Amino acid sequence: MMQYLTAPNSDLELLRVRLETILEHPLCFVQHILFPSSVYITSIEHNDEIEEENFYLIYQIKKDRGGMPQAIIQFLQIPIRFRGKGAGSKVYRFLENLLRAQNCYSITLEARVNSLNPKDNSVGFWGKQGFVPGVHYAFDDENFPMVKRLQ
Repeated sequence: MMQYLTAPNSDLELLRVRLETILEHPLCFVQHILFPSSVYITSIEHNDEIEEENFYLIYQIKKDRGGMPQAIIQFLQIPIRFRGKGAGSKVYRFLENLLRAQNCYSITLEARVNSLNPKDNSVGFWGKQGFVPGVHYAFDDENFPMVKRLQ
């Protein structure tokens, strides 16, 4: 269940507006029961028939083991019609700049690995953004931990 929200602060509202400009796609903040402490931005006009036409950015900031602020990207999906056109990299760069301004020390995520369909992997995209493999990875797992240091 989702509840629409106003932007939590002016920096996030600016991020939403910039993302809308890149994607030419109206976006909103939501509160989602599965992500109660996360920033969750998605498509206003949600397409239930073609899920890949929707935009999602879900992330949160927590303290790492050393007490430093760390962003965790839980999910990023660019609408399928914008993939391969640089929109994903632009969206990520705006997010990274915001996270740097919020003094995040690093960003972690789990890239998708689909052994049945190698074109459905996000490891290459995240590698191009400067992420490196995380410490633990099970070869039969579809999630590939990656990390990027910002400072």
